[in-house]
Amino acid sequence: MLENIKRIDRKMLMMLGVLGAVILIIVVAIIVVSLTSGGKLSYSKIENKMVEAAEKYYRDNANSLPSAVGDEVEIDVSTLASGGYMRNLSEYNNSSCSGKVLVGKVSNGYDYVASLDCGEDYKTRFLVDKLLENVATSGNGLYKMEDVVRKQTNSIDNDLMSGYIYRGEVVNNFVKMDKVLYRVVKIDGNNDLMMFATNLIENNVYDDRYNSSIQDNYGYNDYKVSRAYENLQRAYEEKPSTDLIKTKAVGKDICVGKRSDTDTATDGSLECSDVLENQYYSLLPMYDYMNASLDKGCTTALSQECNNYNYLSQYHTWMMTGATSSSYEAYKLGTSLQKSRTYTNGGIRFVNYLSKRLVYVSGSGTELDPYIVK
Repeated sequence: MLENIKRIDRKMLMMLGVLGAVILIIVVAIIVVSLTSGGKLSYSKIENKMVEAAEKYYRDNANSLPSAVGDEVEIDVSTLASGGYMRNLSEYNNSSCSGKVLVGKVSNGYDYVASLDCGEDYKTRFLVDKLLENVATSGNGLYKMEDVVRKQTNSIDNDLMSGYIYRGEVVNNFVKMDKVLYRVVKIDGNNDLMMFATNLIENNVYDDRYNSSIQDNYGYNDYKVSRAYENLQRAYEEKPSTDLIKTKAVGKDICVGKRSDTDTATDGSLECSDVLENQYYSLLPMYDYMNASLDKGCTTALSQECNNYNYLSQYHTWMMTGATSSSYEAYKLGTSLQKSRTYTNGGIRFVNYLSKRLVYVSGSGTELDPYIVK
């Protein structure tokens, strides 16, 4: 009897061993299948693999990286696959896909962004492409710049005439980055974005240095040497929540020239008489504020009609633009549009210049449902 029991136990052990081996074979087979062409990765994981492959490629080919901040190169997935840095896209997903990786030189290194195109199944969407889906010809919305600006007679030929600008009182141009709400002011001719931060950095003077022309601390309305410029620099360097902003920042030549109370041009030609090169941030220039208004009565820097039908009118801020009437007055938006002495207090709010490589994740652009990007 005892011998029969032992034989049964040995038989059960053998059966359990065989069953375990079969289960192990099945598990191994599933893993192998998932790692080969029969497997299917999510599109976000494929994009991550593309970026990882590009980073490895450029570690081996560093001389092919862009050398100047703001420059960009791109590399096709086929080149990465043929070089052994990743598999062909067909091995990651059953869809028919193509792709490339954009690499931009930024102030603190390089910005790698995957652009994947799988037809109707999936396509990487950039924020600028999302915004350009709706271009307006009337009412609130995004307008072609060439349809908006008033040219000066001797207007200079520059990129200010190209691109797009938001106009109107209620526009869906909110973007949330690093816990801060921004508003897209315009898209330039390179498809880079000018963003206005809705949060107030501080209330402070434009400038309060000793002005020798009047022998008093009235300050100067030259943005390049102003306290306002210094305060923006300090805030940009010290603010702890600007990782995405700094990664996507691009240098732009900003127009810091002055304008008179009666000048009507809004093409930037007046302000571009003086340029500060390769800037990642600034205050809002006067001509962009004027162009954001839909009111036809907005004809000069002090036209109160500029506050009408203008989403920017709710934000108190110093403008970047000084007035030609003196060396110590600049334009400011407070309870009204005004020309103020630079030693008086006014809002200091960032304008950032960001790359077209911002990838759209979600959102409709309203304040409650802002665009989310990465």
